[in-house]
Amino acid sequence: MIEHKQIENIFNRIDEERPVLFRLLQDLIRLRSYSGEEKNIVEFIIRKMIEQQFDEAFIDKFGSVVGRVGNGPLKILYDAHVDTVVVTQDEDWLYPPFEGKISGGRIYGRGAVDEKPAMAGFLIAGGIIRNLFKDLPFTLYVVGSVMEEDCDGYPLLHLIDTEGIHPDHVVLGEPTDLCLYRGQRGRMEIDIATRGISAHGAHNQLGVNAIYKMIPLIGEIEKLDLNLPVIPPLGKGSLTVSKISSQAPSMCSVADHCRIHIDRRLTLGETKESAQAELQSITRRLRLDADIQVSVYEGKSWTGYTFSQEAYFPTWMTEERHPLIRAGMEAVKLCAGNAEQSGFWQFSTNGVATAGRLGIPTIGFAPGREELAHTSKEELLLDDLVTATRFYCLLPFLLAGG
Repeated sequence: MIEHKQIENIFNRIDEERPVLFRLLQDLIRLRSYSGEEKNIVEFIIRKMIEQQFDEAFIDKFGSVVGRVGNGPLKILYDAHVDTVVVTQDEDWLYPPFEGKISGGRIYGRGAVDEKPAMAGFLIAGGIIRNLFKDLPFTLYVVGSVMEEDCDGYPLLHLIDTEGIHPDHVVLGEPTDLCLYRGQRGRMEIDIATRGISAHGAHNQLGVNAIYKMIPLIGEIEKLDLNLPVIPPLGKGSLTVSKISSQAPSMCSVADHCRIHIDRRLTLGETKESAQAELQSITRRLRLDADIQVSVYEGKSWTGYTFSQEAYFPTWMTEERHPLIRAGMEAVKLCAGNAEQSGFWQFSTNGVATAGRLGIPTIGFAPGREELAHTSKEELLLDDLVTATRFYCLLPFLLAGG
């Protein structure tokens, strides 16, 4: 178990490193790293891992950066995705999005919340742990995952299944506003297609309009969304028709094909199979011949690695009594002076792979407010980054101490 004097030494070292920590986050924000374009930031992080005297640092085949501190029996993985969503020209930024402007104790820019602060904290924490302690009872992996914004979960699924890193516990750096998070609703993407018979628009009665066949189905999907059950503690799932498209021989023809794309959020007890069965029940009731398919995501990482994954991201939750939660809450208490009730993300994270697919106990802790992610309002209180860095230093020792 870590001793009080050791905790005091860690906190003092973090205070000494504040300027380095803040400058590191600035540098990360200044490196534009859209999904699939993360090469520069990955190479930057490798250099920083070497500077911080990590025991090992490498880039996996998918393009994520991995650092290791220690070689103890307990294996802990810290993950922060280093890709961001794009900046559009019509967004209203207070400061240029890639400037990393610091003003009034806050830092601004794309990635200032989602989720470059965690990577800055991980790097400094890893260096402090390596510098202050010789023999570690744990192995700490620090991962800067790529393409999470495009296909959440896949980068860690690849790392664990293909690269042979098998952690006992996972900590995600998605924004939690310094609250310990332990789960999220799942999600999936579904395509539904209806088919008709084309005809000239002047003789439309000779055709069957695939768009018209889709209209009652959309209405029933809206009703289903309103009536989904509320399941504590994650709440209710949801269905959103996010896209509709059609196909016809010309703009003067009856549409012979119509397709909708559905964003389906899944609460506890809802699965890929149950969500598909609900839609199949509707089509049977409507006597509608429709093709229902789970979407497949296909992509290529910055290394040229091509991959595909079914667009199903399972619901997950780590139980409150789990040792990881207990250690996490103790770390929050020591670092922030309080230990409030644990919470849950509204959006999706890489935990859909570690906890949802592989059953690895997973939590999240980071500065920043979730609702600011993907907006032009991304800003972070720098003192909160210091608190998070304390947490990242202490948690492995608390876990290893039982």
